[in-house]
Amino acid sequence: EEIKAISHYISHQRGGHGCARDVIEQVMKIQGKWMNDGALHW
Repeated sequence: EEIKAISHYISHQRGGHGCARDVIEQVMKIQGKWMNDGALHW
């Protein structure tokens, strides 16, 4: 609970059930890299 009290973001997904993807998606959205025009070009 200490960590939750100082956290900026708490995922609604559980570990092993999409938590890492959720956190990565949130970071990419903040950086403006999530599903932008160049997102699907390798």
